[in-house]
Amino acid sequence: MKLILAPMQDVTDLAFMRTLKRIDSLPDLFITAYFRSTTTTCALAEHNLRCIDENETGVPVLAQLAGSDADALVRDATMLINRPGVAGINLNAGCPSPLVNRHGAGAGLLRDTPRFLHVMQALRACIPTGQFSVKCRLGWEDAETEFPDILECLATAEPDEVGIHARTRRQLYGGTPDFSYITQAVQALPCPVLANGDLNTPGQAADCLAATGAAGLMLGRGAVRYPYLFRQLRGGPAPTREDMITYYCILAEETGRVLLHKRTEKGHCNRMKKYLTFCYPDFTADQEYRLRRCTQVNEMLRILIAVQNR
Repeated sequence: MKLILAPMQDVTDLAFMRTLKRIDSLPDLFITAYFRSTTTTCALAEHNLRCIDENETGVPVLAQLAGSDADALVRDATMLINRPGVAGINLNAGCPSPLVNRHGAGAGLLRDTPRFLHVMQALRACIPTGQFSVKCRLGWEDAETEFPDILECLATAEPDEVGIHARTRRQLYGGTPDFSYITQAVQALPCPVLANGDLNTPGQAADCLAATGAAGLMLGRGAVRYPYLFRQLRGGPAPTREDMITYYCILAEETGRVLLHKRTEKGHCNRMKKYLTFCYPDFTADQEYRLRRCTQVNEMLRILIAVQNR
């Protein structure tokens, strides 16, 4: 079973990668948040490059690209694949952001399957064997009618690995993922297929793997809320209250370390809130209210510790 930390913009960053290392709950692979590729811009975002250049975890990192122009994507993929520390290139065909989609990138590629195929074939031609993967959704609006064409494109392009979020773009992050489509992908594609979508517990993960035959899992929001999930999936113990307190404290420390000279108390808290958004369901309404308005890191940690000690 292969375990990957799914890319999440402004969340699965260097601080979070380092935190997983320190709590001994690492995946097999990291994927950066997306680098935006356009005809006029090679958007090699500094915070994404730091995930590559300053990765001290020992876990390989894939660089993810989002774009719809094949030439621009090839340009940036060639640049990144030759950068020390980059283990491969991942094409983003799943991001549901309207800002990304209106330029035909992310899940927007799935509205134009000829372009999707052209982009993948161009990347396949320039990326060495074993180093090209794709992350996509089930389609733009309707998986039943759209997913067969997407599978055909994937089979033709021959990526080395495919991660599938079991929702359409229209669903965003709502509704229930339909993992029956993952089973279809496993049966149709010659490469390994990984499942993604609301896998938050070892039980859910085991059920998904058994039902789909997927080669592994991509965990994003669940890994932020339950950071010891990777450890548990490898047979490790469930986290204690003390483990969760350790997680919050280390995450605050590593966030401050990444911010460096840019760090202010309020800015540090705001950065922490990027992660805590996925943890709020575990808090009371009052605790969530106070955390959302917190501007002091020590006060934020006091609230988080109180959450675990209640």
